This record gives sequence, C-alpha cells and structure tokens, in this order.
Amino acid sequence: MFKKIGSLFLIKPGSPVSSEELEFYEDLGFNKFILFKEHFLEDAFPEKLRDLGGIFAVDQEGGRVCRIPGNFLSPLEAAKLWSEKKEEFRTWVNTIVKALLKYRIKLNLAPCVDLADETAPEFLRTRTFSKTKDLVIRLAKVFIKTHREKGILTCIKHFPGLKGVSIDPHVKLPKKKSVDKESLEVFSKILEEEETFVMTTHLVVEEFDPLPVTFSEKWIRFLREKLSYQGVIFTDDLDMGGAKVFEFEECILRAFASGHDVLIFCGNWERLCEALFEIKKELESSRVLRKNLEISLERVAKSFVF
Repeated sequence: MFKKIGSLFLIKPGSPVSSEELEFYEDLGFNKFILFKEHFLEDAFPEKLRDLGGIFAVDQEGGRVCRIPGNFLSPLEAAKLWSEKKEEFRTWVNTIVKALLKYRIKLNLAPCVDLADETAPEFLRTRTFSKTKDLVIRLAKVFIKTHREKGILTCIKHFPGLKGVSIDPHVKLPKKKSVDKESLEVFSKILEEEETFVMTTHLVVEEFDPLPVTFSEKWIRFLREKLSYQGVIFTDDLDMGGAKVFEFEECILRAFASGHDVLIFCGNWERLCEALFEIKKELESSRVLRKNLEISLERVAKSFVF
C-alpha cells in the first residue's frame, strides 16, 4: 500500500527535477504533477516525468490565474461575452484548451464555480463567472464539455463554495456560519450533468462541522450521499495557510481519513518525503485509513484513463 501512496498525490515538481527527487517519485509511485509558471520557461519543462507515466495538471483558469504564458481573458471578462457573443465565449475556452494541448496537459484545475463578481475579495476577484447561479452552471458546463471533447479532465472548485468569504484561504483559515444553498445547487447541478472532478476548500462552515472541509468526513459524506458524487475528490493545496491548523503529518492523515482521494501539495518535495515516512506506520496499520486508501486507489485508477 505504501509503495502506491504517491499516486494519491498531485504535487509540484522541482524546476529542474533532481535525481533524488525523481528517485522518490519512482519509489512511491508518484505520477501526477501540477505545473507552475516556472515550468514553462525555456528548457524548464519537466519532460522526464512522463517516463513515470506522469500526468500533468495546471491551474489555467484565465486572467491572473494562468500558468501557461499567453493572453487569456479572465473568467469574469469572458462571461460578459455570453449574453450577446456566445461564440466568443466558446473561443475563449478553446484558447485555454489549445494551450493545454500544446504541452499535453491532461487535467485543468478549473473552472472556479464560486458565486462572486467584481465586488469579490481580491483572492477571488475575476476568477469566477458570475454571482448568478444559473449563469455559472451554464458557463461551467460549456467549459467542462469543451475540455472533455479534447480529452482533458477538469475539476470544479471550491466546494462547498466561497461565496461571502472575506479571508483568503491561501493565508488563513476562513470561517462562515452557515451553508450557502445556492452554492451547493451549483455543484449539485454540474455534477449531476457533467463528468468532472471536485476540489474542496480550506473553510469551516460552523453550523455544519467545526472541522475544515479539507479534513471533514461529514462534508465528504455529503458529497457522496446527498449529491450522489462518486468521482475523485481533491483537497486544495495542503501548503496553503488555511490548511495549517494541524501539523503537516496530521493534515495528510486527516485528509485521507475524511475520504479525500487526491491530496494536492505544492510545497517542497523533501518535506513531503519526510512527512510520509514519519506516518508510514499509521498509514499501514490503521484499518480505516487502509480501507479509504484502497477505495481511493481504485477510484483514481479508473478515473485517470485517457
């Protein structure tokens, strides 16, 4: 089991990838890598990771959240085209898809389906389509279908929705009192009709669970049972400030115990290596963790087929 644990992570590789790092990936079965701007600089693309059966992912939302260089409208700007120029919106999605195809990237960690507009806090501003539920659903479906037609997977985020949140989860753990029903309806409708992954967020919804969604079995059960979603569930980056409410080793254990399938980590690979070997015994001895990991390994293997 431990020798396969890497396949349940999506991690940021070094630039360049060192021989020690590559050995770590090979030993524990790492084969999913998230790329950032530095990986698209001249001679910096980690092509050697394809030899591991490597699957590349990227946050290519458009606007300021773009890892691949180019001139891409933000989702909010693109959404404004929809009412009169639907084909221009589709053209915008296709420019993103073409950029991914150029580098043979198989997973786009987008779209962001939070309900927000130009009045949103800085960390979310322009990254969303609209604060109007029906428009977000419609545009997200176009985005997902256009990617799928070209063999690219997508991942909607940030479940259960960051509407009304003012604290940036990159920096600190945000909290809000109650569940936003409109946000849940967005996720429910998209997941009911489209084939896509889901990413949770570092957020406490106090009336639902005192634990952050990242570590909440209750929220994952809600996704599985109430929304009938049986696909792969990602955490957001465990290196973000909002996730650091526990020690890193405990974050890994709690994220897996909650039922997340793939853990994203964009920090230093050596830190992850140390953490995994620190908790190796617990990962192998806990019946709950072993069962969750077995289910996730099967689900992930079935979902990442191209």
